[in-house]
Amino acid sequence: MRKLAVALALVLLSAIPAIAAENQFVGTWKLDLAKSNFVGDTFTYTQLQNGMMHFSDGSAVNADFGLDGKDYPDPFGQTISWKSAGDNVWNTVSKMNGKVLSEGHVELSDGGNTLTIKDHGTKPDGSSFNDETVYKRVGAGSGLAGKWRSTKVNISAPNTYVVSAPSAGAVRWEIPEYKEVVEGKTDGSDLPLSGPTAPKGLTLSIKMMGPKKLEYSVKLNGKTIAMATQTLSADGKTITETSWSPGKESEKQTAVYTKQ
Repeated sequence: MRKLAVALALVLLSAIPAIAAENQFVGTWKLDLAKSNFVGDTFTYTQLQNGMMHFSDGSAVNADFGLDGKDYPDPFGQTISWKSAGDNVWNTVSKMNGKVLSEGHVELSDGGNTLTIKDHGTKPDGSSFNDETVYKRVGAGSGLAGKWRSTKVNISAPNTYVVSAPSAGAVRWEIPEYKEVVEGKTDGSDLPLSGPTAPKGLTLSIKMMGPKKLEYSVKLNGKTIAMATQTLSADGKTITETSWSPGKESEKQTAVYTKQ
């Protein structure tokens, strides 16, 4: 489930607006994973009295799920199932409208102090992804229950997005791999994001802070789930994005994009 959040977090936090056709943010941009830093975020699993597990990212994302192989809803309009595959090992399946989006493998090791989550699947454009995130336990806990901090992130999506300026003060941003599009004014209003795997009620609120800097927030059904700033380098060839979840400013992550 955290991998979904992580995967979603990468799709939603990549919007680059432009206020006119000559804006320097316009172009095709590719993620430079080697220069980016996605580790350090935390989440918590809590064992509930009814046998269910509760997931919380410590901010706005929360969900309950069982380890019984049944489908349970998550906050992003999808479902996830967990099924035991041995001692401290589980297989997961994420779906949207009954269609499988990804399959995962979750494993505890190192005496229950390391949690490894692997996910693989097919993006809407037909290309595949194979991701892995490793977490270390923070503080006390047993089994899945406890707080976890990421120490290794290896992701394959999304890698490329395209930015254009259809008119003055407007932006069109596309992620070809996910067939997602957001378009509208960069005046701070909420712009809906559309795509075959985009959750309903997902919006971006974008505000230009100057020719080389912007800030934006991501909302789900009106509730902010992520915030970010983006800065364009002096030569216009690199964008550095700093993002965080509300109330978790100490766990900021950095994504670096290069112009193609």
